[in-house]
Amino acid sequence: MAQPMLDLLLCAALTWAAWSSVFHWYRVTDWYDTAVHSVTPGAVAATLHLLLARWGLLPSPTDRGLRRASVPLITTALGATVACLWELYEWLATDVFDAKVLVGYEDTIADMAAGVAGSLVAGLALAWWASRASPGPRDDGSPPPRQPSS
Repeated sequence: MAQPMLDLLLCAALTWAAWSSVFHWYRVTDWYDTAVHSVTPGAVAATLHLLLARWGLLPSPTDRGLRRASVPLITTALGATVACLWELYEWLATDVFDAKVLVGYEDTIADMAAGVAGSLVAGLALAWWASRASPGPRDDGSPPPRQPSS
């Protein structure tokens, strides 16, 4: 999952979520809302993780000093925050601006659970990509070979 692929996934997920709202595709089937609320926060969380690492606010997922579980944990936490903000937006739209969005307690909890689950999957994918992107120590404990500079 190189950066261009993640950029494409993020743009596709956000476009998909926006048009789903415009055309009321959420009402088509029961699983559709869950799919959108799973994929979108996951893509946003993985992108946020890389962006915050680039800004030096988080360690890079490719940092070999990180524990293996930290990348999925951080990405899941970011995704849970994104899912929470999305649900706050839905509340604001319905209760403050009287928009016609079908929401309720069960929908909110299910959407947040889907966002956390999607972010966990994204975090696991990001950790997998990071483990392949940076060479680790050799089995004999010697440092990895130097990468040619470009």
